[in-house]
Amino acid sequence: MKLIMDESIAALGIKSIVIGIAKNVDPQAPLSEAFLKKQKEMEEWALKCDVDEVFNHPVIQGYTDMLQSVGRSIKKYMPTVPALIRNIQHRGSIPHINSVIDIYNVESLRSLLAIGGHDLAKVDGQIEFTVNKEEGIFFPILSTEKHVAKTDYVYRDSKGIMAWLDVRDGEHYKFDDGTKNAIFIIQGNANTSADMRVDALKRIQSDLAECMPQLEFEIQVIER
Repeated sequence: MKLIMDESIAALGIKSIVIGIAKNVDPQAPLSEAFLKKQKEMEEWALKCDVDEVFNHPVIQGYTDMLQSVGRSIKKYMPTVPALIRNIQHRGSIPHINSVIDIYNVESLRSLLAIGGHDLAKVDGQIEFTVNKEEGIFFPILSTEKHVAKTDYVYRDSKGIMAWLDVRDGEHYKFDDGTKNAIFIIQGNANTSADMRVDALKRIQSDLAECMPQLEFEIQVIER
């Protein structure tokens, strides 16, 4: 699979993209006891934490800086992790979707990184990381279509936009019960090193491997 970083995305402070490709995943695999304990600890942290303090963390500040640099409202287009925390606080618990998504949601809470997760079989051709450069539409998971401005940053394949503003993943690329291979994408921001993003993927790999013994996992760092 070819991965392309356009110069427009580098201009926003993203100097590298970190990718994890996981083969032989099982979204319905029972989660390990060790992971369930970690998940509970992160749930308790999210329920008690002050979201305003989370916004002051350098990693989250990097995401808000990017959103503001392209004219998007932080209130309307909240970075992924504060939005997840608010959802947990509203629900009173961490959402349970499937084993793959649960694992990378916990890692997002731990690292504060926005992590895109997609069914690799649904990705067509190369993936390009870019500012959109033209008006468009995006179909987010479990939501109505969104207008994409020329200045919005996205990544996309030959069929359409896979993720928009690093806040929403695309409906047409989501995991389902039949997913066998996955791709995890961490774009990061000016405040996130490649090493910290690789470490996040290594923790995802470890958690997946505990409950999916046939797992094969590869990490790539794409630089412009």
